[in-house]
Amino acid sequence: MARPRKNDLENLPTGSKVTMHNTLVSASHGLTLGEKRLVSMAVAKLSPSAAALPVKSVKIMAVDFAEQFGIEPNVAYRELRSAQENLFTRYVRHIEHFGANGRRVRVSKIRWVSSIHYEKGGGEVSLSFAPEVAQFLVQLKKHFTSYQLSKAAALRSTYSWRLFENLERFRDTGFWEVDMERFHTIMDTPKSYRKNFNDTRRWVIDPSISELAAQTNISAEVEPIKKGRKVVRLRFTFSAASQMSLPI
Repeated sequence: MARPRKNDLENLPTGSKVTMHNTLVSASHGLTLGEKRLVSMAVAKLSPSAAALPVKSVKIMAVDFAEQFGIEPNVAYRELRSAQENLFTRYVRHIEHFGANGRRVRVSKIRWVSSIHYEKGGGEVSLSFAPEVAQFLVQLKKHFTSYQLSKAAALRSTYSWRLFENLERFRDTGFWEVDMERFHTIMDTPKSYRKNFNDTRRWVIDPSISELAAQTNISAEVEPIKKGRKVVRLRFTFSAASQMSLPI
């Protein structure tokens, strides 16, 4: 199974939607590409309008994983095995500002999963989302973002995927403005990038915008906003021209 070309994306499974509360969308995910794929497939299997937190574990088969992301079956087996080995230690990092003038800061770390199982030789992963994360995936009535998993399936960079999710959050306005500190948190950038905006633009922003244009048909531009010589905010403007032929 070869890597899909842009024009072949419509042939991938299109029924699955990833839906998350905006609190989770704007948090730091700390996931590799393989882990992001596994989590996203599992999230897409949940019902965002469910009345209760999920009790049963979510099962992901390697053959379905390969088909969803357009990769060779043997690659899918390796990627799933690697993803499940590390996912148990991964966590969501959420930062809240509160108190007078938002001067107080609370940093919360929440594990993605409470348990995970991999069946050797069976190409199957079963995972249970931790309750603290599950609350941002079900019982959703407002303040959430939803997108077709097939639309992100061809992305090969976690930076691109995270930018995609946050632009999808504001797709009705086509406008997203974010301060640099929060942007670095959302994108999980290395500390060195936080000291050098040119590195952030070269290795994170520009490649992500290019990949979104090539793989999702989202056309985005970014305007750095400065205070003196320092870039303090980013203003993204974007549109999804023609929406390709994917159902929304």
